[in-house]
Amino acid sequence: MKTKWASCIWLVLFGVGLSFGQGKAMEVNNYRFGQPEHYLDGYSMNFQYQNGVAIHMIFYDGRAKYEWVGGPSRGNGNKDIAYKSLKIGDNLYLVSWHETGLKDYLTLVFDFDKMLMHNSIIIGYRNKPERRLKTILQSGIIDQLKIAE
Repeated sequence: MKTKWASCIWLVLFGVGLSFGQGKAMEVNNYRFGQPEHYLDGYSMNFQYQNGVAIHMIFYDGRAKYEWVGGPSRGNGNKDIAYKSLKIGDNLYLVSWHETGLKDYLTLVFDFDKMLMHNSIIIGYRNKPERRLKTILQSGIIDQLKIAE
C-alpha cells in the first residue's frame, strides 16, 4: 500500500513539475520562411578541390559570381546567379543556387573556421547527350578569403 501511495505522490509531483516547465516563455524564432538570406554578400574567396581544380568566387547583392582559375575549365564561369544561404553554425554556412541555363543545382557548405568547402552538385539534370546527368560530392580548401566588413 505504501508503494502505491509513494507512486501516486511521485506522479502528482511530476505532473505539477511538468505544468510549471510548460509555463516558460519559448524563445522567439526570427526565421523568416520563404525569405532568401544572403549571409555571404561581400565575401570573396578561392577554393581548390583535391584534384587541383580551382575556383574564384564572389558574393554580392544576393548574387554569386565564379570563375574557374585552375584546371581544364580555366577562364569559364558564370555571374549574377541568385543564391540563398543559411547560417548553420559559427562561421559555417549552407549555400545553394540553381544555374537554370546549365541545368545544374549546387549546394555548398562553407566552414570558415576550418577553411573547407564541401559540395553536392547535380550537373545537367536535363540529361542531354552532350551534357549527361551526373552528381558530384567533393570537398576543397578555401584560401584568399575576404570577409564582408
